[in-house]
Amino acid sequence: MTLTVLINAAAVYTGKEVIRDSYVYIEDGIIRDVGPQPAPDDIQDATLVIGGEGRVVVPGLTAVADVAAYPIRYARPSLTARIELYRRLKDEELFTASLPGVYELHMMGVTTALVESLSSSLALDLARRIGGFYGVARPSCTEAFSIQPILRGMVTIGGKDCPGGQVEDGDREHLVLTGRGGYGLEDLGDALSLSQSLRKLAGLEETLIEPNRPAEVAVYDASKPPAMLIYKAGEDEIRRIYTSHATLESLIAGMDVLVEMGEHMRIGRKHLNEAAQLYRRLGYA
Repeated sequence: MTLTVLINAAAVYTGKEVIRDSYVYIEDGIIRDVGPQPAPDDIQDATLVIGGEGRVVVPGLTAVADVAAYPIRYARPSLTARIELYRRLKDEELFTASLPGVYELHMMGVTTALVESLSSSLALDLARRIGGFYGVARPSCTEAFSIQPILRGMVTIGGKDCPGGQVEDGDREHLVLTGRGGYGLEDLGDALSLSQSLRKLAGLEETLIEPNRPAEVAVYDASKPPAMLIYKAGEDEIRRIYTSHATLESLIAGMDVLVEMGEHMRIGRKHLNEAAQLYRRLGYA
């Protein structure tokens, strides 16, 4: 069955320009059409129609994140400390420990996550069981490995006592969220520029909202405070919507609708309870 999505918006920032009072049409995970309203009649009956008044559509972000270290993130652990944690946990435990971190990234508009890991297993599990796009961030001082075609690239990450990575903990040139007390974007500047820089480093094309591109699309509700009417602003202000505290209403990564109506579609209360139980067993909660 073909999955089609029609997004109606007050503004679409394609990554190159702002299109006011516009629409985005997605078919089987590929953007097929972008343009000003009204949308053509033949796409009005899409499988899923979302967006509406006051909505702003922007490219999904790409970030490096230490999702499996989520239980100890407030301790701001070093890279070597995180490596020891990854070695301690079994594959299923790494997956469960990662779910709150993945949830948080998705709710921030991240469609591609390069997850810090000692193998490709975690990224594969997340891609197959949760959805979204994943690659790997391999600590530079650990053994090299290859990744499968389903994954979106690999970068090496370095830190104290583990030097030599393509990116470093706290890297300000790319969207690197490792070794931090949380995944907030507010103090990082232009999140989209950092994301695009990271994609270039990982050998990925830019995320652009234009025909024949894989869908990596975030839809924000700018119909009410605190980001009310941001869709009327200029390009620079719209590019900052990721840190405006506007509500992320929908997030689409290829065929996967990850967030809809402000709710995560794949990670639910059951998963988060399982993660909390694991954290308690490990002595972190």
